[in-house]
Amino acid sequence: MYGSRRGFTLIELLIVIAIIGILSATVLVSLNQARAKARDVRRLSDIKQVQTALELYYFDNGSYPVRSSWIGTTPGCYSGPANPNNSIPGLAPTYIPQIPQETKPAGPSYCYLYRSDGTDYKFMAYYSVETRVPAPGEPNARYVSGCGSAQRTFAVYSEGARCW
Repeated sequence: MYGSRRGFTLIELLIVIAIIGILSATVLVSLNQARAKARDVRRLSDIKQVQTALELYYFDNGSYPVRSSWIGTTPGCYSGPANPNNSIPGLAPTYIPQIPQETKPAGPSYCYLYRSDGTDYKFMAYYSVETRVPAPGEPNARYVSGCGSAQRTFAVYSEGARCW
């Protein structure tokens, strides 16, 4: 009677559209998580580079660059300077090409902070960590907990500056 019809029914099209929507939402969530992990890996790398530069500075000068109060490397964070290379005096460009800046896309309160009395220092990615806590003993940075620090903070510090 009727010849074979070609095409899809409305129900079939709606099911295919729903499946595509679910798959694209899953991919989008995974992509955002991958970006957050990439920013955390960069933070760990930045902190390790600054730690190395600070140790080289100490080797040459006998003390760490002095900043008696917290200063941010991102302008606007803790009244940070317009030039982030001034946030840790004498470090860039001699010991490190430039002082890193936080790359998290939202808010001025996410930044790298530095403080030193010359004998001890602390450099941290303040309240910026998005995805993970380093394993105990991880060499790149310590996840700061307790001591009044933000729970989502990577830091490198000398032992005397642990609870600054």
